[in-house]
Amino acid sequence: MPTPEAELAATPPSFGPGPFEFARRVAAELSTAEVRLPSFPDVVARVRQVLDDERAAPAQVARVLAADAALAARVLRIANSATFNPGGKPVTELAAAVARLGHELVRCVAVSFATQQMRQFGGHEALRVQLQELWRKGTLVAALSCVLARETQVANPDEALVAGLLHNVGRLYLVTRAHEAGEPIAADPAWDQVVQDWHPRIGCSILEHWKFPEPIRAAVAEQQRWAVDAERAPLAQVLICAVVLVPCVWYRDLLPETVRAVGAFGRLGLSDERCNRLLADSAEPIRQLRDALSGG
Repeated sequence: MPTPEAELAATPPSFGPGPFEFARRVAAELSTAEVRLPSFPDVVARVRQVLDDERAAPAQVARVLAADAALAARVLRIANSATFNPGGKPVTELAAAVARLGHELVRCVAVSFATQQMRQFGGHEALRVQLQELWRKGTLVAALSCVLARETQVANPDEALVAGLLHNVGRLYLVTRAHEAGEPIAADPAWDQVVQDWHPRIGCSILEHWKFPEPIRAAVAEQQRWAVDAERAPLAQVLICAVVLVPCVWYRDLLPETVRAVGAFGRLGLSDERCNRLLADSAEPIRQLRDALSGG
């Protein structure tokens, strides 16, 4: 698969030079440097570093997590949520929580914890509101992805949750970098469309920096290609469905049209009736999982 930077560089500018050139600069930055997010806790970098060693024991990971009480509590809360503790047997030790979740989920929890902290970035009220909304949508897409993966049994639910929670990290990065750089492009009417079109590729590049597995990166990159009549990996199909289902959580009358318009539903064997039943039956598990992911 072409790198996100190469795809972006090869894309002709279809909007004004301001937003497009800013996206190009961000892509170039990602191709040569570390991901730069404000207020990114040092403990998260240390967690990612220890998780880079696939042989790292749960106790090693737990020692790093314990450096931040809030992050440690988040890991324990998610490990004890109904989604990951269906037997109702709680764990109280961090090492046991790490063993239950596995390296990739712990990596996701650490990164998502850090991005959630960015709501306090820079004292910009407008930015805090944007980041809060991005986070809320991320938790909903994550919960929907997990539920859909379990219902269809075509993808690993844990990977689906990771892909869902981080599906809009490219949008978050573009928004925060624009504010950090003092770019006036947010007022440009083309800005929203540029972010909408290119955030999946930027997100894929970020997840590559953070060493998330290729299937998760590919799903994030392909999340908006739902209108293309082409076969996609099962995880990408699940994420596509989860993203477009978000409005249907509140407006069920949108389900028939949504399912008809997105070929991924048919490939996963999901009719609008089945989706409606699934949303109704999973309402409480989805709420509980979102609360756990949000630290509530």
